[in-house]
Amino acid sequence: MKSPSGKKNAVVIGATGNLGKAIVESLQKAGYKVDKTWTSTDRPDASLASSYAKLPKHIDMTVYAAGINLVKPIQEITEKEWDEVMGVNLRGAFLFARAAFEGLQAARGTFVTISSMNARYPYPNRAAYTASKAGIEGLTRQLAVEWGPYGISTHSIRLGPLNKLMRTTKANPLMLEATKKRLLHHELIPPEAVGDYIVTLGDGRAKWISGSVIDFEGGFTLNAYPL
Repeated sequence: MKSPSGKKNAVVIGATGNLGKAIVESLQKAGYKVDKTWTSTDRPDASLASSYAKLPKHIDMTVYAAGINLVKPIQEITEKEWDEVMGVNLRGAFLFARAAFEGLQAARGTFVTISSMNARYPYPNRAAYTASKAGIEGLTRQLAVEWGPYGISTHSIRLGPLNKLMRTTKANPLMLEATKKRLLHHELIPPEAVGDYIVTLGDGRAKWISGSVIDFEGGFTLNAYPL
């Protein structure tokens, strides 16, 4: 369903990161008008409720892709660091969902969150990140139950290793090579593929899998054969 302006509206939180930029590009190619508030380098703070005060009144697609990582043993994580990760990764998703509800209801739109395979398969020293991603999967399923009667579908994408890292993640060449060996195609996932998949979630047919958490990790967790 298109907005009164004749074009589908999308809001992407985390639109300036490597993944976010690819999502925005895919949506624009598909004919969406993406809210420029979040594509600017002067974007609002995703963890503040006031940042979501001026969302469009008709929203066909929302994507919460904002996220930060913290690699540190849990006994060394400060409360401030924990709160910062939770604020961006999980609190922001809650605030966005709450603010976007009326616009999504008007459009019978789609709400997408970005999770991580770490939510089920944790790496060492990522307690805050892993907990936040497990939380966002739970939030997405909860919204499917609450919002289904309003015609809104919700989906969480449990991402595997991308070929462009988060800005808060330091590259480890040995880790990347070992990861590629585990991937079924021996290639890291391009962010553009994630963006293209999100476009398919918004075409109306994916409502039958609302509440689902989609493994988008190139078979990394499937390929357990040790030789």
